[in-house]
Amino acid sequence: MVALRSRRLEGIFGARLDAVSHAQVITLVTNIVTESHDLDFKAELYGRSDRSKRDLAGDVAALANTSGGVLVLGIAEDNQARATAAPEVALDNAEQDRIRQIVSELVHPTPVIDVIPVDNPQRPGHGFLLIAVPRSPMAPHAVKVDKGLRYPSRYGTTTTYLAESQVAAAYRERFAGFQDRFEDLAKLEGQLIDRLDVSDQTFVAVTLVPDMAGDFVLNKKTLNEFEQEVRAKDPHVIQRGITFQNTSVGSRRLIAHGNSNAATATYLACELHQSGAGSFAAFIDHRRTEQMGAPSTPISRIGDEDLVVGVLSGLRFLARHARDRAASGGNAAVRATLWPVTEETPAILVQNRGFRGSLGHQIIKPPVATGTFDLDDLAEDGAPLVAATSALTTGLIQHFGYPETLQTTSDGIIRIRYWHQGYSQRVQKWAEACSVQITQETVS
Repeated sequence: MVALRSRRLEGIFGARLDAVSHAQVITLVTNIVTESHDLDFKAELYGRSDRSKRDLAGDVAALANTSGGVLVLGIAEDNQARATAAPEVALDNAEQDRIRQIVSELVHPTPVIDVIPVDNPQRPGHGFLLIAVPRSPMAPHAVKVDKGLRYPSRYGTTTTYLAESQVAAAYRERFAGFQDRFEDLAKLEGQLIDRLDVSDQTFVAVTLVPDMAGDFVLNKKTLNEFEQEVRAKDPHVIQRGITFQNTSVGSRRLIAHGNSNAATATYLACELHQSGAGSFAAFIDHRRTEQMGAPSTPISRIGDEDLVVGVLSGLRFLARHARDRAASGGNAAVRATLWPVTEETPAILVQNRGFRGSLGHQIIKPPVATGTFDLDDLAEDGAPLVAATSALTTGLIQHFGYPETLQTTSDGIIRIRYWHQGYSQRVQKWAEACSVQITQETVS
């Protein structure tokens, strides 16, 4: 999956960038396509001199700093920037790795790029290289030149450099964008929580906002496809026997929850926005009343394994919506919480293994954990998804006064001894299927 999605470029090539054929690249020449702010032609590979490396870094940074775009290596242009020939370039993995390494070393911060080889079926080992660069929420990106930094920008078919005042404005926009995304997380989370039936259920809620917004058509066909995809399905990575029962739409969003009655959301709920943002909530406890003096208080007993499974599942579910349905890309800001947690409905963290009992202390305010992760990492089963889950659940668990999540590690390993019998075999089967490392280690 390529991070850059551009309807204009996909229209020019006649396909998504990760599915472009050799014949479709050739049409750039036959149609005499002209370079533009998001399309740049290079007849040859970038050279190995310091200047050539800086040229590559500058071209990539310029696209990342403006509207994104594609560098096509193997297409020659005339003096009017029109594609005139297709000399092609040699294709090998080492060259692709070299391009990524140069960008990583010379562009700060490192932008997201995809290097896509397009083989000539009649000439093995030759063809075109597409360097796809999405517009970056981390802009401005600087290129290291000698001991200084320069900030390139794409203007029409040429590369210019930002003035000091423009650099300052770009940094302000970057930090404002960060703040906006985290404010969006809280807003979207609140909208979903308002729909939950929390009379006796406590939920773990996960919300995701991609850096690069996407879009999809919301119509009857989309709703029917969504219903077939989720209805009577358990979205948990490790199945819990809880399924979506009701699907509908709201303003620019798809909606589903676990109650056959459309009015209230129980057990499961999600709101999936056309932008690629979304919120997911999963039942985690039926609150019970325990005698703590008079009057008695209903307490949420948050199982640490259930919490891990809920966050793991919410991350994957939302990331797949953002990437595969809305065609969002880049990184994603994520927020997780437990709801409701108040003085009237406090929560404790418990474990159901061995001696069973509580971990840490009781809390009376909703815990919140946030983070930023690569969207593709969250959408695929694997160690990066486990690592992101570990980061978020550890952030939640620390509100209880307990230091870390025991079921997973920060580098994406499963600690199998911290899963009780009801989960352990299914967790191990899933981990083996997606090549996630399992360890028998325990935490002293």
